Amino acid sequence: MKGTVLLTGATGFVGRAVAPALVGAGWKVRALTRDLSRARRDQDELEWVEGDVNDAASMARALEGCDTALYLVHGMGDSPDYKAKETAAAAIFSECAAAARVNRVVYLGGVAPKEQSVASAHLRSRTHVGEILRAGSVPTVELRASMIVGFGSLSWLIVRDLAARLPIMVLPRWLKSRTEPVAIDDVVVALVRALEMPVDGSAVFDVPGPQVLSGKDILQSTAKVIGLAPPAMIEVPLLSPRLSSFWVRFVTRARWSVAREVVVGLADDLLAVDDSFWKKIGHEKRQRFDEAARNALAAEKRSERIAGFWGVIERMRSPRNELAAIRPAWLAVGSVVLWALATALARRVGIWWSVGPVALVLASCGLVANRSSLQELFAPTRRSLVWGCVTGGVMAALTYLLYPPATRLLPAIAHDTTQLYAVFRSSSLVAASIAIAPIVIAEEIVWRNIVQDTLVDRVGPHWGVAVAAAIYALSLAPLGSPLLVLVAFLCGLTWGTLRALTGSLLAPILAHLFWDLLVLVCLPLDGA
Repeated sequence: MKGTVLLTGATGFVGRAVAPALVGAGWKVRALTRDLSRARRDQDELEWVEGDVNDAASMARALEGCDTALYLVHGMGDSPDYKAKETAAAAIFSECAAAARVNRVVYLGGVAPKEQSVASAHLRSRTHVGEILRAGSVPTVELRASMIVGFGSLSWLIVRDLAARLPIMVLPRWLKSRTEPVAIDDVVVALVRALEMPVDGSAVFDVPGPQVLSGKDILQSTAKVIGLAPPAMIEVPLLSPRLSSFWVRFVTRARWSVAREVVVGLADDLLAVDDSFWKKIGHEKRQRFDEAARNALAAEKRSERIAGFWGVIERMRSPRNELAAIRPAWLAVGSVVLWALATALARRVGIWWSVGPVALVLASCGLVANRSSLQELFAPTRRSLVWGCVTGGVMAALTYLLYPPATRLLPAIAHDTTQLYAVFRSSSLVAASIAIAPIVIAEEIVWRNIVQDTLVDRVGPHWGVAVAAAIYALSLAPLGSPLLVLVAFLCGLTWGTLRALTGSLLAPILAHLFWDLLVLVCLPLDGA
């Protein structure tokens, strides 16, 4: 073992990333946390010690026996007076490290603009913290990074959300400022090697990435990595970073108090003095921005799924190849609403010109978003063929057997049936006969695949089939026929059960098509 290193900020973005690298490099890691039980629950492989950098007694206990320390603590946005707290914490830490005879402190700060007078409050605070640590008796290596690219980075989160969610955005002047984004993997290498690199006393090094990019370049590259077209940008030279932070608040997931500080810090170029540090540690080959962005997005997909309004927006904007992994509940809801609207228009424009186009469009969306291949979805097995044809025949036979006694018991049924056939015959018989097959196929994709399968995923097969059939029947209510609603419910139950039993859409399509052709075209119940 190389010795014991105290890792402050161990539960943060950089701390979580560097901890396993420290262990791999041969260090015994002692991780500092303010919440011991939670930290042990999340990362039980580390040695945890409870303490707070603002409390001298707890810091003295934490640093006892440590050879080196990583100072990764930043209080930006925690409170209005975070700058004073950061300064006080740095002074306490420096004194405790000296008392514990720590050999070296490595601090991760931020790149400072050339003119300190224009630096934002949080950048000035980070520079001041570095000065306090280097002024102490313990040799301190201060590393200065600009934007760190990785899952969990606040600045990356803002950029990623803007690129993923906005197809059009105004281009404030701060998006022309330049920076050198660096991958979290490279920052981890820098921190680990800085603990033992040969250096006399305290020193400051910039740790830039390999490219100089403007904010506009970063947004365009991020969109490209996601698989989206670059957002259209409209230049608005008068929109300042402080004003921009207000609309950034509504688009990103970042806490506003923190996001505001980050955006305000982008007013000027944040460029490194040089990149000599990478040569000193023998790590000159660094990740380009697109590679780092790709790794950050991959880590996000493994860890979380974006929920809520913006989650829907992102999935709607996702590239086509990503839609295959989505079960679109929003498509199911939209299908029900559009179907009901189309049915309401059927008496005015004809059922084929209202329901027909809507069914075809929704079915196309369903096929694009479906996780299964067409072969799996329609599964032309002997079982699905037999079940579909037999069920369709039985349904037609029962219709012809039950219709006469039903009309004798309830004469109104005959009148209702005549009105329904009038809607069906709003187009010519030839046109209706040709349209039946594609519309039936589309209808089954919408109701049995999009709506029913979505419900089955959430409430189970029995309730899923029943609820889907009920919604299907109610969506036809605008036609004004109680008989149709009842028949549609029974048919929906039958076709939905076929879908559940066979796992294929072919069986309900055949049964539906067989019944429609017989009852609507070949042998209509009204004898016309």
